Amino acid sequence: ALLGGCGSDTKTASASTSSQQQVLKVGTNPTYMPFEFMKEGGAQNYQGFDIDLANEIGKRLNMKVEIKSIPFDGLIPAIQTGEINMIASGMVITPERLQKISFSDPYYQVRLVMVVRKDENNVKAEKDIDGKVVGAQIGTTGAMLAKKHQGTTVNEFDTIPNMLTDLQNGNLQIVMLDEPVAKYYIQKMNMGNLKIVDLGLQNHELGIGVRKDDKELLAKMNEALKTLKENGEYAKLQQKWFGDIK
Repeated sequence: ALLGGCGSDTKTASASTSSQQQVLKVGTNPTYMPFEFMKEGGAQNYQGFDIDLANEIGKRLNMKVEIKSIPFDGLIPAIQTGEINMIASGMVITPERLQKISFSDPYYQVRLVMVVRKDENNVKAEKDIDGKVVGAQIGTTGAMLAKKHQGTTVNEFDTIPNMLTDLQNGNLQIVMLDEPVAKYYIQKMNMGNLKIVDLGLQNHELGIGVRKDDKELLAKMNEALKTLKENGEYAKLQQKWFGDIK
């Protein structure tokens, strides 16, 4: 077994199939196009860049991948309790999160941006967040940043579509999102009445999360990521999910 030396981790977060193949239990919050989302018309129908990446890693570890939908702010508790043993959910590597879990080598870089309605011309700089009604997904770096601004009301959402609809309807003035996600929704999800403020608030590196004591899985996962980048499979996934987003 690949993870035989991981002690209790494999007992709590993995199981054997009839062929003795272990299970890689992957937690994700499938509301983050194009990184992770669900197809319409059926439960357990996950897709996206992170989903494909997790499946490719599972293949190289000879493990069966099982995807579990979990609210974003519940992902770290789920991995700490053994409900899952990997997080693939567009999660930014931060010092605060590194105190609780370990991360893979960074696999994607994004910048945090502000999204506003097209008729909004008074949001141009980070200081313009002050005093605004701002939307952000629960537990994200966007929510953390917005809360630091004076007089700001921060409404936190479970799902991005609901948040962006509130922005369209005038219930929010600003939404905080990572740029590839904002572009995907505006260009592909009929939200052309929104725009991105051309200002990067923060540059982020995304990582795949594992429990701190799951060192063998982390090492194998990093090796798998390296192989995927070297053999061109990673570039194919980038083109598939981000190639036509400008």
